[in-house]
Amino acid sequence: MERRKLLVIVGSSAGAEILILVVILIARIASQPLQHSADPQSAATPGDTIALTDEEVALKAAEPIDPATIGYHETGSFPVAFREPRALAVDGKAEIHVGGDRAVVRYSSDGKKLAEIALQGEPRCLAVGALDHSSPSQLYVGMENHVEVYNPQGTRVAVWGSRGPKAIFSSITTTEKEVWVADAGNRLVWRFDVAGKLLEPVGQTDPSQHRSRFLVTNHYFDLAAGTDDLVYVVNPRLLQIEGFTHKGEHETSWGKGSPAVADFFGCCNPAQLAVLPDGRFVTAEKGMPRVKIYSRDGHFQTVVVGPPQLTDTPTDLATDRHGRVLVLDGRAAKVRVFEKNVSSKEGKK
Repeated sequence: MERRKLLVIVGSSAGAEILILVVILIARIASQPLQHSADPQSAATPGDTIALTDEEVALKAAEPIDPATIGYHETGSFPVAFREPRALAVDGKAEIHVGGDRAVVRYSSDGKKLAEIALQGEPRCLAVGALDHSSPSQLYVGMENHVEVYNPQGTRVAVWGSRGPKAIFSSITTTEKEVWVADAGNRLVWRFDVAGKLLEPVGQTDPSQHRSRFLVTNHYFDLAAGTDDLVYVVNPRLLQIEGFTHKGEHETSWGKGSPAVADFFGCCNPAQLAVLPDGRFVTAEKGMPRVKIYSRDGHFQTVVVGPPQLTDTPTDLATDRHGRVLVLDGRAAKVRVFEKNVSSKEGKK
């Protein structure tokens, strides 16, 4: 009995120490600005250094994936001819757009190269106007600090103004009449109309807390338009996904941190976010590289892929109209395609 009490006391003490360490890490990272680099995905900043420590903890402490929870399998892949592939987007025809180096290449749904657009700089993120967008198939290329717009024929039709020297664009998505851009450098989301006019941004400093709404500590800061008229933004340090109306008003949030497969774990997750045609979410994590699917109300449903098949954080995620999950594997320079197992009992709530 005495030995059992001692174990409880020791365990409680260790848990308290871990909690205190996590609080200290959050405070240290949240106070440090992001810095620019030639490669924002791998830039070494003070926050990133601490994040690496968190990733090591995640790898050791995260719950192993039960094979029974994996509801998808890889059905194919194709290489992309980039030294540094950075961005992935799929249009309404299931054609796949990949950005990297100083170009965007468009592929058929089975990986055949269709066209290439040369750029004057390096793309950071991509979005293609969906079928309900005011300009379907129009391509929006997020550069480091501004957006460039290309028509379906690949001609540049607009360049929107820079968002300043601190800007690091990390994700872009479209709604019916707007374009939303996640800016990891300024730690907020820019809203534009389709003509490039700047609207009220999301995530401005909260006077009561003297910080941005979004706790961003590295260059992973993602967003995606939902099928329910909301835009979903990852609040990475809080390990949550937040939904906003098209006016930028906070509507909902979900997600929690824990070592469990069903939750998000590590420094700041999820690193990547996409939405399936039926409104469910696809997430990718850093630290413990795994891709998972959640219901429309944020309940874990299944794993798409994890270690050892996935050895690094996905560079980007996308889905197509057929419900396939596409993973841009930057280390291998290829797009990997995953489809649902026939026997999967994955729900659709």
